[in-house]
Amino acid sequence: METTEVEKFNLKNFLSKKVSMTLAASIAAVGVGTLAFSNYMADSDKIVPGISFEGQAINGLNKRDADKIIMNIAAQKVHKLTFRYEGTEFEVTPEEINLKPLVEKAEQEAFGYGRGGSALDNFNNQIKCMLNGRDVKLSAEYDSTLLDEKLADIAAQINRDPVNAFVEFTSGGAIEKTPAVIGKKLNTEQIAESLREPLTSLNLPKGVIELVPEDIMPFVTTEDIAEIDSVIGTYSTYYYPGDRGDNIWLAANAISHKLVKSSWTFSFNDTVGERTWDAGYKVAGVIINGRPAEDYGGGVCQVSSTLYNAVLLAGLTPTERTPHFYQSTYVAPGRDATVADGYLDFKFRNDFPHNVYLIAEAYGSTLSVYVLGTKADLGGANIAIEREGSDMSPSIYRVWYSGNEVIKSEFLHTDVYETPKPRQD
Repeated sequence: METTEVEKFNLKNFLSKKVSMTLAASIAAVGVGTLAFSNYMADSDKIVPGISFEGQAINGLNKRDADKIIMNIAAQKVHKLTFRYEGTEFEVTPEEINLKPLVEKAEQEAFGYGRGGSALDNFNNQIKCMLNGRDVKLSAEYDSTLLDEKLADIAAQINRDPVNAFVEFTSGGAIEKTPAVIGKKLNTEQIAESLREPLTSLNLPKGVIELVPEDIMPFVTTEDIAEIDSVIGTYSTYYYPGDRGDNIWLAANAISHKLVKSSWTFSFNDTVGERTWDAGYKVAGVIINGRPAEDYGGGVCQVSSTLYNAVLLAGLTPTERTPHFYQSTYVAPGRDATVADGYLDFKFRNDFPHNVYLIAEAYGSTLSVYVLGTKADLGGANIAIEREGSDMSPSIYRVWYSGNEVIKSEFLHTDVYETPKPRQD
């Protein structure tokens, strides 16, 4: 018996509904089973599928077995740091900086993934982990203060102060030069910062870390004194030992071995500093408001005056100079240069194309100042200081000679001295 179209249609609907119900039941069964498996994994002591630790699979392991792997990897990643400078090696051990791998944190992350949330959240995370994988990284902590201390210890063995190039006289009067020494300074802050990430992530350098300290240039370089070849000006005065002589010695040392580069101006006060008890100066005779007195640093004017004469004879340019109220006993009239803390200075400028270098010596009862420079800067001339007028009102000239011929004559100044006033006690 043939089936009508209406009957065929109803049969299809019936069959379709039956298949849908069967498929829905199957999906529900799979879903329930999957969620059941997800809950089983969340409640078990096994690491969920897809988890690895530092690239090594640990999924499916219990805590004890995974812990062995984590501890083994941690032991391989924690090691000493080795630094090297000019063939010398320096080591910093993990114990010295209290470097500790955070094993427990890594374990908690490995076991915690796919657990602790709702059943649906756990399921979603487990699926993601199975499909994409999840690698747990080992981190660490350390004591940055201890690292700073270890780096400071290393720096103390590497750092060195720069040493200025040095010029001196030999016993035979020849000029002898000592090259400069470039200083070294290890930037420990920069090194500590560069190690912060490797230490906390335990990606420590496996090889030797080469240290490269910064160069610290000296104030007087070897090149600065390269063209110095002779004494271009010198002058000596004499004094009596004692407190005044001790002050002279201090001030002479302060100006000795000083470089004055081409076009630079030299300041006596800036170089010597204040003449105080703290600086080692003693009370000795001075002139205050035109009257003899006593104060710290008495005698220092003899150093500035001796320097003034050496500067004149070397052909340098005085830019600031003041005479005393009355004539000095240690230099000829018109050739003194008084100084006082804070308001009277002696200055000169180096107008030569090359640098000059000062040496001052105070031994026994003799004070000598030498100006070293490049002989060619004088153009073969000899310099003399000449005077016109009386002792109380001298006019001073600097005369440049080539043999007996005057090349040029410079008027420097006319001084007017007063008659010494009696001391007021």
